[in-house]
Amino acid sequence: MKSNFVKKIILLKQMLDDMEKDVGLASLSGIEKNVYLAAQDMKSSNGLVKTKQILDHRFTQKMSRPTLFRALKSIETKGLLSHSDGKKVGLFLVVK
Repeated sequence: MKSNFVKKIILLKQMLDDMEKDVGLASLSGIEKNVYLAAQDMKSSNGLVKTKQILDHRFTQKMSRPTLFRALKSIETKGLLSHSDGKKVGLFLVVK
């Protein structure tokens, strides 16, 4: 019975990997994916998300602040996030 459960988890993981490839997330590290997905989840209707919202998200709660901020910088370099025009610190625009 447990073996069947593990097989289902494996199938889900394979499906998730395929979906990540389809939407262009395969090149991100696991930490970067969690930060980006947290930003996507918390963005407002105009695409803006506060750093605090990303920090408090369940995908990122256990990350250290330096790790999260390194990931934000990396994701920004890859063109998936950008600093909001009106505010340099604490607010990001989810680009893609």
